[in-house]
Amino acid sequence: MLSKFFKNHLLLIHIVLSIITFIPLIISEIKTSKDFSANSELFKIELTRFKNINDLTAHIDGIYSVQHSLDKMDTSAYVNICSEIVKRRFFHGQSNYSINENWIASLSGKLVWSHLSAIVDPDDILNYNEALCSQQAIVFTEILNRKGITTRWVGWGKKEGPGHFLTEVFYNNNWHLYDVNKEPQWQKIKNKHNSMSYYLNNRDSLCIIYEGLINKATLSQFLNQVRYGQPNKFPAKKMLLFHRVTKFTTYLIPVFFATLIVSQVLKSYKIKRRRKKSSKFKTQDSV
Repeated sequence: MLSKFFKNHLLLIHIVLSIITFIPLIISEIKTSKDFSANSELFKIELTRFKNINDLTAHIDGIYSVQHSLDKMDTSAYVNICSEIVKRRFFHGQSNYSINENWIASLSGKLVWSHLSAIVDPDDILNYNEALCSQQAIVFTEILNRKGITTRWVGWGKKEGPGHFLTEVFYNNNWHLYDVNKEPQWQKIKNKHNSMSYYLNNRDSLCIIYEGLINKATLSQFLNQVRYGQPNKFPAKKMLLFHRVTKFTTYLIPVFFATLIVSQVLKSYKIKRRRKKSSKFKTQDSV
């Protein structure tokens, strides 16, 4: 009985499913805006006009060209400018895919695991004002990698959390540590932006620059387990693949159902036409 109902109303079912899967692509989620003015972060609202890596890189290039010669790249100078701009581009917070951007990832994040909706695509992260330490580091390293500058991620704490995400940049024959999220006060120490290995042997320096940002007990806990990524390797390849596949699927599903609708309509039209011809022939035979 149920199968007969579905068979008789197949076109209607396809239409309903097509509408349901198309709606998330056109609706917009209501996002609450935060008051950034009372916060001590370096966030600058005017930098949010840069919505992709190319535009943000062009802005950084412009600042660098004013301060330095273009004949020879001063890597350390460029990295420092990039670090300062990325710090000011984002406010701390997690940016997640909305329903209309990627409804599969969005619902997966709400129903399965929150990290499934956390954005890792650099250009998509720049659609938001908020970003976590890992998300800000992804944008930072993406800009530098496109400039041919070698980077690698550094993880503090356990892989499953709690922890913190930083970046090491290679120049002047050594690795140099940067944190574009916590905005540590590097000016408080003499040996700024040395390697992570250096600071593991000089933990007091980290305590000084992270004073008021990470308490000593938590920092000590983080430093008991430090992980390094491979140079220039994207830190979330599997998640990036998941997001790209699901985003493509959100567009593919409505097209799939639309194709079924067209197919069903054409099939129905051919059947009616065939019946009409058959009826015409029967009438002529009876005459």
